[in-house]
Amino acid sequence: MTGRSNVAWMSALLVSLASARVAEGAPTKEECLEAHSRGQDQREAGHLALARDSFAVCSQPACPALVQSDCAAFSEELSRLSPTVSFAARDQQANDLPETAVYVDGVLVTERLDEGKSFELDPGRHAVRFVHEGRTVLLNVVINQGEQGRNLIATFTGPAPEAMRPSAEPRRGRPSPPPEPKTHRGALPLVVAVAGGAALATGAVLLGVGFGKIPGNCSLSTHECTSAPGDRAFNDAHGGVTLVNVGATTAIAGAVIGVGGLIWYLAQSPTVETRPTTGLRFDGAGFTF
Repeated sequence: MTGRSNVAWMSALLVSLASARVAEGAPTKEECLEAHSRGQDQREAGHLALARDSFAVCSQPACPALVQSDCAAFSEELSRLSPTVSFAARDQQANDLPETAVYVDGVLVTERLDEGKSFELDPGRHAVRFVHEGRTVLLNVVINQGEQGRNLIATFTGPAPEAMRPSAEPRRGRPSPPPEPKTHRGALPLVVAVAGGAALATGAVLLGVGFGKIPGNCSLSTHECTSAPGDRAFNDAHGGVTLVNVGATTAIAGAVIGVGGLIWYLAQSPTVETRPTTGLRFDGAGFTF
């Protein structure tokens, strides 16, 4: 994933959280100010669609008048600047191929092209991939700011994949091509990750049991119980706090070990499996040993 994709993904997450809060109720003053600032950063970075979502949050009536006015003006401006495109796929006879999926920068945009929709894209360079019945057409395009209604068309040429498949039986006198080598990674990091996950689950159970043992008249934050000296609640509270501490330590250690195991596994360089070879050799006239 590229740095730009990471930024877009994090921005989308922040916008989703803010939108969920707006759905529950009016945004707070702090959320309005944060959306106002975030939207301007996204606009400067070229993420116009995300910026419009942010400005939609701070243009709510509950936001301060100045912030609301700015966000409404920014949103209207982005409506004019945000590029829109449409997609089409055709065969060599110019027949439309509606059962075509479209991916933009690796993200699925639509699974079919029979609705004639337009889509917003951020300005800049994009890789648009059309997929129809196992065949792929790739378009590398540059979308300009303010460009509206641009039609991106993929033309599929050549026979369908079924017609291109070679015969299952090789022609006599020619050996079959060698199989592709298989690669694998060591399993030890996965064992470590599973052990970490088990420790995390155990810690979570201990936390739950520990919290359950603390009496209601005792406070974990103040370490005090509203009971007479010598009451059994003190012993119960002490045992519960001990389990909570052990559970928290176990869960944290398990999480660290689990994540470390996954990172270790992904950081490994794949090794190629070696296959045993035989003495059979093809020399053009026949097979010899």
